[in-house]
Amino acid sequence: MKVQNLFKEALLIIMFPILIRSSIFIRTDEDTVRDLTSCVKKILESIDYNKYGNYMDVTFMNINTNVIKLSELYKVRGPRFISRRFHWNPDNISNMVYVITSQDYNELERGFCKVTSDLYWNPTATFIIVMDSNKITDLHYLTKLLHRYNIFHRVSVLLRSHNDYTINRYNFSTPGLCYHLGHLMFWAKCSDFIANKTSPILSRGSIRNCRFTFVTRNMWPFTNFDSKTEGIEQNFITLFKKQFGVKIRLQEFNKVNRFGSAMDNLTIIMKEKVVKDEVEGAVGGYSIDELYFGNISFTYPIMIDHMYYILAHASFVDQWYAVLSQSTSTYIILFLIFVTFCVSATFLSIFQSRSDVSLNVLIVFGYFLNRTAIRRTPTGWPQAIIFSTLLFTALIIPYAIQANLFSVTTQPVRGYEPKEPEELTDYAPVLYSEWQRRIDFQNYTDCGTRLECLFTVRDSPTKTLYTIMSFLHYWFYLPQLTDGHCNVATYALREPYLTVFSTIYLRRGSVLMRPMNMFIMRAGATGIMEKHFADICYRDRLKCRVNRRESPYNPLSTTDFFYVFMLLIFGYCLSTLVFIFEVWVRNRNNNNHHHK
Repeated sequence: MKVQNLFKEALLIIMFPILIRSSIFIRTDEDTVRDLTSCVKKILESIDYNKYGNYMDVTFMNINTNVIKLSELYKVRGPRFISRRFHWNPDNISNMVYVITSQDYNELERGFCKVTSDLYWNPTATFIIVMDSNKITDLHYLTKLLHRYNIFHRVSVLLRSHNDYTINRYNFSTPGLCYHLGHLMFWAKCSDFIANKTSPILSRGSIRNCRFTFVTRNMWPFTNFDSKTEGIEQNFITLFKKQFGVKIRLQEFNKVNRFGSAMDNLTIIMKEKVVKDEVEGAVGGYSIDELYFGNISFTYPIMIDHMYYILAHASFVDQWYAVLSQSTSTYIILFLIFVTFCVSATFLSIFQSRSDVSLNVLIVFGYFLNRTAIRRTPTGWPQAIIFSTLLFTALIIPYAIQANLFSVTTQPVRGYEPKEPEELTDYAPVLYSEWQRRIDFQNYTDCGTRLECLFTVRDSPTKTLYTIMSFLHYWFYLPQLTDGHCNVATYALREPYLTVFSTIYLRRGSVLMRPMNMFIMRAGATGIMEKHFADICYRDRLKCRVNRRESPYNPLSTTDFFYVFMLLIFGYCLSTLVFIFEVWVRNRNNNNHHHK
């Protein structure tokens, strides 16, 4: 028993220091968690949530609850808190603050690689990154990792240092050397930050004198590398460089590969260069595509454009056919009115003899020449109204025909042309290769470039073809779609197919996003982009010259009135025969009367 008691006492003596040391460690870890939570909470409280409106989200990414107490962070008033892992499905959230915990560099890099595909990934947000490892001390590697994902706006990296954490932030000590040259540096200890001790002032940096590279393509009227005339987006980049003092190099992307073959899906290839951070952005007639949510951002729309259905004008029709097709119903109505009042004239006794029906009808044409008829015409309002209307309709018919003939001679009439998209059911689409939405059409024909598609439609007026083109491109190419008289051979339907917002692609989180958006709003208010585009189009329109002297509006010759003269002669012959017949009938009646 004594031996056992001695053994227990010895064991207690040995374990007592260990238990004391363990309790110290546990208390130290609890203090560390409490201090770290307080440090993160104070950083969150220092953010001005009012300027972000009512949609302010603080996203907790990959949070280790053994390191940070989320219950304490939820007490911060203002934002909405969302807990996520490094990979999630895109939701309708507004990520303005990220709180991230990570064990090492690899875990952090894998997490950033996943979340960049999120539609609402926001590298310009405020980042609070907690590296929960004593082994992580290399700020240079961490800076390089953050630069790769354009995270250098508002960053606080908390590194473990014994029983405390250090706060490391960017210091752009030399403005003008661009954000990518800024490095993380020690700013303050969490304990000092919680105690409200004075911290050093950090420089925010500037984009002045920075160098950026944009990938582009030769795409009129947005970009142009064939002459000194700048396209719309080239002119915008030039004005932006002068305003903010930056240097932007436009790198034209080759349209052929090393084997000389044309590259397909050029738009997608240039987008991928921006997504993979090979260039800062892309210009050259791009539009906002909400379906694409990779590691890419869009500026505000530079110009608002529309996609229209483009068709070839129908050929001019014959003048007589145009008159008949336009005014057939009018002439029928006039003729019926004329006949109606002619018949009515006999029953209202405009003339003395009711039996002379044909005379009542035909004498109207020569009424003013027959002075004796005025004395024989009875008076009265019904007779005057009927006769005046009869005379008016008799005279208006030939004058209406002459007016219509003159109209269609000076302004030729074309054949049937669709006016609404619903009328294109029997038409086949011809679409250019770079348009990604062409797969929505069935049985379409790939016609190559935009200009080639317009030429295909223009040169096929007898075929049922149409193409879809943006208004900016169509309006710019109009001088090349004319005939020898500078008349445009194509037309666009009034109703657009869709609306296009011309934009510039930038890397997600690019430092150029905010200044470019500000400059776009200022340029849009002054109308500089529209003015430059109008100057380009007007300059090209002046190049159009009439190649032939003859006019396309040919007047009618005498032979074109052959049928009119035939009708006139037939009418005179009929009138003469009726007159002779009436004279013969009158003489016969008189002879019969005398014999009686």
